Amino acid sequence: MTKTALRLLPLALCAPLLAQAAPLTLDQALRQAGDGNGASNAALEARYAARDQRDSESGWEMFGSANVGHYRELVTEDLRDDYYGRNAAIGVRYPLLGSLARRMEALRASERDVRVGQIQQGYQRARQRLAIRSSYADWWRASQEQQLCRDVQGAARNAEEQLRTRLAGQWILPSDAELMRSEWTAVTRRCQLQDDLLVDIRTSLRSLGLTLDDSSTPVAMPLAGQPRPLEAWRTQLDSNPRMARRDAELSLAEQNRQRPWYSAIDAYFNVTQTVEQRSGAGDNGSGLSAGVTFSAPVDLLDYGTARNREGEARYQAAIQAREQEHGALLRELGKVLEQQRRNANEYVWRSERRTALERIVAERRQRTGLDAGEASLRLMQAEVDRYNAGFAQIAAWHAAWLQDAALRLFGDDSADFDALLGDQRLRWQAVDEAPAEVAATDWRQGVYLWHSQALLDPRKRDGELQALKQAGMQELNLGLDAVQVANMASTRPALDELLRSAHAQGFKVNLLLGDPAWIRPRERGQLLALIEQLRALPFDGLHLDLEVEQLGWPVPDQRLHDWLATLRAAKAASPWPLHLSSHPRWFLEEARRTPCVPCEVQKMDIGPISLMIYTRNPSSSASRALQIAKRWPGLKLRLAQSVETDQPRDISWADTGQRQLQEQTTHWKQALLPAGISGIDWQSWTEYPRSR
Repeated sequence: MTKTALRLLPLALCAPLLAQAAPLTLDQALRQAGDGNGASNAALEARYAARDQRDSESGWEMFGSANVGHYRELVTEDLRDDYYGRNAAIGVRYPLLGSLARRMEALRASERDVRVGQIQQGYQRARQRLAIRSSYADWWRASQEQQLCRDVQGAARNAEEQLRTRLAGQWILPSDAELMRSEWTAVTRRCQLQDDLLVDIRTSLRSLGLTLDDSSTPVAMPLAGQPRPLEAWRTQLDSNPRMARRDAELSLAEQNRQRPWYSAIDAYFNVTQTVEQRSGAGDNGSGLSAGVTFSAPVDLLDYGTARNREGEARYQAAIQAREQEHGALLRELGKVLEQQRRNANEYVWRSERRTALERIVAERRQRTGLDAGEASLRLMQAEVDRYNAGFAQIAAWHAAWLQDAALRLFGDDSADFDALLGDQRLRWQAVDEAPAEVAATDWRQGVYLWHSQALLDPRKRDGELQALKQAGMQELNLGLDAVQVANMASTRPALDELLRSAHAQGFKVNLLLGDPAWIRPRERGQLLALIEQLRALPFDGLHLDLEVEQLGWPVPDQRLHDWLATLRAAKAASPWPLHLSSHPRWFLEEARRTPCVPCEVQKMDIGPISLMIYTRNPSSSASRALQIAKRWPGLKLRLAQSVETDQPRDISWADTGQRQLQEQTTHWKQALLPAGISGIDWQSWTEYPRSR
């Protein structure tokens, strides 16, 4: 049974209706509701159309004219030609100098408008997601309060009966009874509000695009427990939509900052075809001409100077507006961070207080002599306080959730956002939820087999599997050498036979691959090709031992990016679950690097990660493993230890007998399994001690 199922089992027993509940997570709600960009999408299409118009206006354009009239045209000083005439002209022209510059400015302005429209889509998406997160948190609060109120009516009736009995026996004062009744009345009235609240909140969620039925239930999500300091968020603000809008305005102002001297001169290049008809003429006249036209303000110099002053002033205004926007965002973020930390601290305190009150109620119920007046009042007061503490704990979590939602307005789409949220996660745990238990069968002992020749040899296979079973091994990380890979035609059938035999004896077998050169992009294809060659075999997993440090120390950020890219590519190509071996530094002191390795690994949902905490000090290895498990509760972890003879004595168990190693494994199991660390892997079988 999984941890989640065990945690929910008591609730299922107490409230059978929950068995039919259909949990709807926040991520599912966000995907279901969409981005709410219908109106902004239409507005953006209009901006695209306007930009296309400005683009058309910046090139060739057609023009034409036609007129008719009675003309008295002088031919010579004494000769005048009177006639009725019609003429028409049609042509094309291209803007030059200032005319072209102004059209290009209009085009750049329209491109800025398109960028602003895209930014407004980001605004709308952020508003939609904030509304969904806030309403979802409201839904969760109302659901939790309704659950808290399940038995409040019975408890209030029982308290009323006790008050009447003790008043009749004159064991308590009437004023004490009245005060206690008011306490219970406040609790019951608050519980009576819950059904109407839930109906209203569900209606609000449906208006945001969610599809809910009566069985839908919200699920609490982990919240940021200790976000990074404000200074660490400075670069994150640059990707905020508000800053993106200021950047677009600054870019346009910079482009228009300096205008050339000819920008005040309107000019066109024209090509014109004319046709003329005259009364009395037997034929039409025509002409084709090309020319350039100019126009400009009389005070051209002052006009140009004023335009440059305007451009410079607008540029400086855009710079100042950007700096002010960045400062305002930083201050707003600082307030959100401060309140989020306060709310997280408040939730922790409220949880501790609720737990303490649960213990007080339990202890007072068990004590003898509770029929005395004062003792019964103390018990009833403790029970009322327990309900109020439950409401307070739920409200504190709700407040922390709302601040977490506000914090995510500052760029939760960014790849670095999770690292800025810090290493600690705040998790909801109701008092009536039993802590997760871990079954003993979750612990498995594994071993690295880099030399698999004996297992692939039919004559030695059974004996080798028997030795592994006697050593307590349950999970085999099976490696292949270069010769076996080169002779894949014979290796593949041998692997198939081994997997059938090992599975029949209860072993899990993972394909172990470990060339660090595969981290490099140009050599990554070799790994993917090898996975493709073996994908038809029924391995239980793919275990990658790609130690990024083996390519040189210190490790640059780019190599970490390459390492993670290799893991993503392997996971996408592998038909088996992906496992990983890693030095613990990437989950402790180096976790703040960019990229954040544990953040990205958690997103990839990689299977057990074997932490190579090589030390002869078992307390130290257990302590570091537990520290990582606490810091990254979403990761599946195992401990790896070395028995290699070529390693220093203080990090290898090479001279230790098998029985001592198994005793130490039992100690590790007792210390690590409750934290979800599911086993130990020994490096490697070649040097592991056989039975003595």
